[in-house]
Amino acid sequence: MRKTLLTRVSLVALAAAVAGCSSTPPPPPAPTVEKNFKTVASQFMTSDATRSQGTVVDQGMFYPKETFSLSYRYCSASQEQATQDIEQFYQLAKKTCKANAGTMINQENDAWCVTHPNTAEETPVFSARITSTDLWADVCPTGPFVTMRVIENKDVDQAAWIDGAKQLGYQPFSVHRKIVPSSQSQAALFNEVETPAPEQEPWTEETGFIATHVGETVCMYKKTKDEAYGVTYKGKIQSIKDNRVTVLATEKLKGDIRVAPEMDQLPWYKNAVIEADARSWFICH
Repeated sequence: MRKTLLTRVSLVALAAAVAGCSSTPPPPPAPTVEKNFKTVASQFMTSDATRSQGTVVDQGMFYPKETFSLSYRYCSASQEQATQDIEQFYQLAKKTCKANAGTMINQENDAWCVTHPNTAEETPVFSARITSTDLWADVCPTGPFVTMRVIENKDVDQAAWIDGAKQLGYQPFSVHRKIVPSSQSQAALFNEVETPAPEQEPWTEETGFIATHVGETVCMYKKTKDEAYGVTYKGKIQSIKDNRVTVLATEKLKGDIRVAPEMDQLPWYKNAVIEADARSWFICH
């Protein structure tokens, strides 16, 4: 009798053990999707041997650019890689935007992730811009230069973020706002266009500094529709009156020196005076 009882107990224990081993484990938690696009873009920059050879450019010395904006430039290995990188970057932007419950809209100068698009409640989340140019073939013989920019700051309150985004190019919803059709090729979306009139530019912390500092070294970038590169004029502020800044320009440089791969001087006068609205200039030590 005792042997039979022990046998039954043993069988019950064995059955319990087998049941425990065969039970289905709980499913693993769903992978989290990164909501910070600066983090996503930084990982994209460093995840490829070619892209990782680039450099951060146009860092800015003033608020909000110094904390809101990240710009990066690299020499691509081929035209094909540049095209693929542009498409991949934009797909990453769309994925990150979706994680933020947003929608991508293409404004004139940047693609912006926004919530409540095309309504009075529209709010920017981040911007993503990527361009390529083969105009620097002497410096980058393997392929086009690719430049990408992200504008985002999740560490400030919403009012400060929206104000900073406006200063860096975000256009709030209005009936007059121009939106680029989403059907347009992303690879051709953001070609360099002529520089806007200064009255269309926002008054920023940097502008306020320029408008009050005679003797400061400043630059002005100008590009027309007919120019391939555009040019940068560089000099020192001689006088300021009614927010008009007079500069003794001593250098003329190829392209926008904030993102250009080299400082290529062009023929220029020994001294030339340029007077323009304070918003036309930027600090360029």
